[in-house]
Amino acid sequence: MKRKLFLLIAVFTVLSLILAACGSDTADEEPTAAVSEAPAEEAAEEPAEEPMEEPAEMEPCAPSTEGGLAGVDPRGQNIVWWYNHGDREEELLPLLEEFNNTNECGITLESQDQGSYSDIRDKVNNFMAAGDVPAPLLVGYQNDQAFYQLNETLVDLNDYVDDSYWGLTPEDKADFFSGFFGQSVHAAFDNQRLGFPPNRSMEVLFYNQTWLEELGFSGPPASPEEFKEMACAAAASKDDGTGGYIIRDDASAIAAWTLAFGGDIQNEEATGYVYDNDATLGAFTLLKEMFDEGCAYFFTEGYPNPEFAARGGIFAQGSTSGIPYYEGDLATVAEENGTEQDAWGIAAIPHTTADPVQNIYGGDIMITQTTPELQLASWIFLKWFTSPEIQAQWDEISGYFPTRAGTIQYLDDYIAAFPQRAQGMALLPYSSFEPQLISYDQTRRQASEVYNQIMQLEAGWTQDDIMELLAGLTEFGNDLQAELMAEIN
Repeated sequence: MKRKLFLLIAVFTVLSLILAACGSDTADEEPTAAVSEAPAEEAAEEPAEEPMEEPAEMEPCAPSTEGGLAGVDPRGQNIVWWYNHGDREEELLPLLEEFNNTNECGITLESQDQGSYSDIRDKVNNFMAAGDVPAPLLVGYQNDQAFYQLNETLVDLNDYVDDSYWGLTPEDKADFFSGFFGQSVHAAFDNQRLGFPPNRSMEVLFYNQTWLEELGFSGPPASPEEFKEMACAAAASKDDGTGGYIIRDDASAIAAWTLAFGGDIQNEEATGYVYDNDATLGAFTLLKEMFDEGCAYFFTEGYPNPEFAARGGIFAQGSTSGIPYYEGDLATVAEENGTEQDAWGIAAIPHTTADPVQNIYGGDIMITQTTPELQLASWIFLKWFTSPEIQAQWDEISGYFPTRAGTIQYLDDYIAAFPQRAQGMALLPYSSFEPQLISYDQTRRQASEVYNQIMQLEAGWTQDDIMELLAGLTEFGNDLQAELMAEIN
């Protein structure tokens, strides 16, 4: 290991899960003896045919005999999963126990809550610094994967996904939404697949439908021009500096607006950043104008859902995982005021493209380099956990969105609880994602600072002023990326 690295320490088809292949149970019939009409003593004696040997039945989870995983025996392995699902553990553990009780390989999974994503990252870094191997299964973001792989800590899951015996069928692969399936394939690491997507959230626009109708609009905006018009109308109706768009100023918001304006914050090779592009400039020009005109404002600390519920803004922006919280706050406001609850919904980020381009994000499950047997056992669990029926159960527990189209048919009750989820799931085919780069964690912080600097530009600002700040952000991210990646050369 390179110890110096530690000093640098985030519908519609159902496919059955097959954990094992079994041989035929049907034996060939015994051949019958030939019958002659000649007298017995004159009958020619036919040589007896030997019965055909019955094919041997393969044992469940027996090792494959061909391919890169030939001879690897996953049976009886004990695997550990480090995750950050302590708040969901009461409901999650019975699901994981189902795997332990039903998998034919006799694999036993032990789940261990490790706190937050950051806590897991710190623990993995400590293990690597000590020369130890982390748990066989980890939860983390794509930039975490890049950092871990500087030390070749993770397994390239392409070897498992594409295996003819243990892998996914072409139908399985096609069932994953393409934006999710490719998110953990790292161009900076020779296109290794360093994680696998059990769930995702999406950046969306929350809107108050009741208020829009009161202002004379029929529904949410699709274009940036409609978005500005509606936000400004709501702000004018309040006349107190609120009422329009509640600004979300983090890196995911920047990525979401850039994608919606037809651009990307990473280069075509997915090896660096290009914040200084026309799409990001166009998005920030719109948002800055809205801010200056009083049609957008920064909310107070925390999350914007309480202010949205209290009509502090007709639009807010955030993750689909927040849907239950928006509903709860709107219900609370209605009860406190003795009024009918406002109708609300979620929509795509207003876009200049023909179709929406939605920013999706979420942690993956990674498999660490241990032994061939543990790695295969870990993959068998991961394949089971992301199968449609099991993934649907996990979505209901977690509040996340599925990564497979085939999962949606099992989510009727989940969607019925909050109809806005159906609006969000309709956008899943339009998914894109943020950089997987090792430098993205620190670049995200810098991006938020630049967002605020742009909003605070004084009167008389020009697009050149915005582009200068975006160019500085691009340089910051690329310099950091080059510095970190130099460690593997």
